Amino acid sequence: MTLAIDGSARPPAPPSASAFGHRLAPAGDPLEGAAFDALYQARIEPELVKREAERKTAMRTFFVGLAGVGVLVLLENLLTNSFTQGASPWVDPRILVPTILIGAFLAYLPLANVARRAKVSVICALCEPLGVSYSLSVADAPSFDNFLALNLLPRPTSKAFSDAFTGRRGDADFATCEAVLHQGSGKSRTLVFRGQLFRLVTPRRLSSTTVVLRNTGWMKTFECPKGLASVGLEDPRFNQAFAVFASDQVESREVLTPSFMQQLVDLETAYAGDQIRCAFSQSELLIALECANEFEIGGMFSTLVDRSRVEGIARNIEQVFKMIDEFSTA
Repeated sequence: MTLAIDGSARPPAPPSASAFGHRLAPAGDPLEGAAFDALYQARIEPELVKREAERKTAMRTFFVGLAGVGVLVLLENLLTNSFTQGASPWVDPRILVPTILIGAFLAYLPLANVARRAKVSVICALCEPLGVSYSLSVADAPSFDNFLALNLLPRPTSKAFSDAFTGRRGDADFATCEAVLHQGSGKSRTLVFRGQLFRLVTPRRLSSTTVVLRNTGWMKTFECPKGLASVGLEDPRFNQAFAVFASDQVESREVLTPSFMQQLVDLETAYAGDQIRCAFSQSELLIALECANEFEIGGMFSTLVDRSRVEGIARNIEQVFKMIDEFSTA
């Protein structure tokens, strides 16, 4: 079945500042208040001081590398002038541009390595008191085949997954990671998805499958999973914003309450994302959300010993837990 929907449909007005993503950690959480202050001072700040020393060394290496690139470009110009007997004093741009780009990339590598180590150490320190495991990269996303089978994601020819979190929150097991999916190769290679994938396993077990897709232009030729039928939501505003398909319309309406549908929009807003879609299948809740890269330590041309860098990552992690708290009761 092919969807034919109005790409101009939008959800209701964004939620207020008190909605999803504003205050993300319940009182007493390690990422809240005095507990976070203690964690930062005892674990995170000493680590950042150590990484800051590494950053300064890497910065010197970076500037030396850039100077080396300048010398190499000068030599290329001199050799070009000599080989052409003065006919062309400047090196061919096809040689010059790759020289500059590759040289700058190699010069920045030490800084990139410091950023990676700082990011991992900060996130691991934040996750440890929460009982959450973190991996910088993983071979595959949790339940990725189910995401594909339920048409929550386009089928890629290449894929990469990073910033993976796994753990348990209340009665729900969860896993989340960032995914970057491409189709095609060479000049025809295109990005078809960048964003967050969430998987929750809750005690509640459904006997049917429900898929919720976003009513946006990219879905006009999107195929919903076989065996599902269209379901109309009670709220006409959300009928404009979402397309719902299910194998059991009665059960789908039990889980797709107005509150749950609002949570979808709030999650999209919290991540500054777009084109959110989800599926209930047995005890699984799968969510795919297109959004920018999260969980980053920030630029490397200023000091790492900056609490705001850590607070930004902590807010990203809290968004994950807020999502779990909200959706595990759906």
